[in-house]
Amino acid sequence: MEDISGDPRTHSNLLIFEIGNSHVSVATTVAGSVRTNQRFNLDQLDAIAAHSEEAWAALPPDRLKALAAAGVVPTVMDRLSERIESLFNETLHIVGDDLHRPMSLAVEAPEKVGIDRVCAAAAAYEGVGGACAIASFGTAITVDCVNEQGVFLGGAILPGLALQARALHEGTAALPEVQIEPTGLVFGTTTQEAICNGILFGAAGALREIVERYATHLGSWPALIATGGNAELISRECDFIDRVVPDLCIRGIALAYRKHFAPLPDSW
Repeated sequence: MEDISGDPRTHSNLLIFEIGNSHVSVATTVAGSVRTNQRFNLDQLDAIAAHSEEAWAALPPDRLKALAAAGVVPTVMDRLSERIESLFNETLHIVGDDLHRPMSLAVEAPEKVGIDRVCAAAAAYEGVGGACAIASFGTAITVDCVNEQGVFLGGAILPGLALQARALHEGTAALPEVQIEPTGLVFGTTTQEAICNGILFGAAGALREIVERYATHLGSWPALIATGGNAELISRECDFIDRVVPDLCIRGIALAYRKHFAPLPDSW
């Protein structure tokens, strides 16, 4: 049975906004679990607002309700925050501004680390309960590492699959821009297949190399959690990914909200 003692805000049902480089996810958590998750384009503010009203109304009334967000596009966050706070007459709690980051960061400038990376890493560590690597496959690919003590150590950033395909097209005279998809072939026999194989196999190889280096530093292989829009696609090429969790950042935003109002360390 869920323990609902302490500050009642830690047990709020949440309407959550995750603002990425190419989309906005609008999600709800009920009793701490993700209930719904819908993606929108960055410019679909009216659709986001309409969906948010429905999602807010559908949250069960058995506990407090609250709004939480994290994002990497400040201009979109500003517009969304103004619209949502006006719509609900409620504060939109933003991770890194109104809410503390949900874990410690052993990096030179913690405030400059993408808050989506921090939220995803915190959620992964909470689920794993130990050292882990977090690979997010979106507009960019990020591969981050958390040690056994739950400290974010930093990571690596490389271009996402679509960015790589676009760069090949724009930087050459003859290569087409292709949709990246598995070919099922070891050797690409057409230009499109060769590009798909190069980008997919290259991303898989980069992921293995990066995590192997993390494992050498940690002294053991960390649990590898994948997330982001292309995580499922990459996971088909990587038998060393332990789990794909599409809503990892959403879980991390919810975790940040809970930990902000319950600052004592959890016994994981």
